[in-house]
Amino acid sequence: MEEIVKAKANRRIPVAKIVTYLVMILYTLVLFVPFLVIICTSFTSDYELGAYDFHLFPYEWSGEGYELIFTLDPNAVNGVPSLLIGFFNTMWQTLVPTCVSLFVSALVAFVYSKFRFPGRKAFFLANVFTMMLPLGAFGFVGYLFYVNIGWVGGARGLLPLIIPGLFGSAGTIFFLRTYFDSGLSNEVIEAAKLDGANTVQLFLSIALPLVKPAILAQFLFAFVGGYNSYSAQLMYLYNDKSLWNLQLALSELTGMLSEGNGYNNARCAASFISMLPLIILYISMQKYFIEGINIGGGKE
Repeated sequence: MEEIVKAKANRRIPVAKIVTYLVMILYTLVLFVPFLVIICTSFTSDYELGAYDFHLFPYEWSGEGYELIFTLDPNAVNGVPSLLIGFFNTMWQTLVPTCVSLFVSALVAFVYSKFRFPGRKAFFLANVFTMMLPLGAFGFVGYLFYVNIGWVGGARGLLPLIIPGLFGSAGTIFFLRTYFDSGLSNEVIEAAKLDGANTVQLFLSIALPLVKPAILAQFLFAFVGGYNSYSAQLMYLYNDKSLWNLQLALSELTGMLSEGNGYNNARCAASFISMLPLIILYISMQKYFIEGINIGGGKE
């Protein structure tokens, strides 16, 4: 009899677990319901949005919103919609500095982690100190600096957006150094040196493949930041529509559509199109992202 009572007690669901699941479900709804509203509204006709009260799913699915953003685009360049131009510009304006910066940051982190040289700690502390600076507060100062050296105006406005990002990131260096410390043992380095590997071979053949998850996680962070960049592009590229990135093109397009009556479906369609690449990127890299942020998971 006592065993039966104990078995029933073990089958009881803890109240804490029920509360945890309810909070998680509520949080999921808060996150995804607005996203679902955007998707459903983008597939609703403008007439239906104006004729009926709010309803989540359209009575009749329509691609009118997607058609409007390509036919009513006042910022099209030579007949090409600004969103397409913005997407192409976002890709190369973001990927070039992101990829180069990751390579440089990984190399610097590798040197800090596995090499001993005079001033190593002081240089690394200076690197960490730059992470504490509110770089956003220096935006206008940076603009004046680039004006004085002639990096503002026309295609030259791309230089402040790309060149500074080619020299690595303090946060990425800090993160990858920790990953190198925990995931790459000194014994592996010494064994490779005994086999005749030089520093370049150590970095390219051993260090980089080992920290691939961490680099991909940092790539995701950096790419999302560059993909969503708006203020810098507004400051340096606003006068040249052919160089607008996606966020600048999206802001201008939705702003102009808001001046008229309706077009809520077009604005939602434009927003959904801009979010779709990031959703696909995150789904495809989710495994590496989760693995990459587990810094202490490496074993010697």
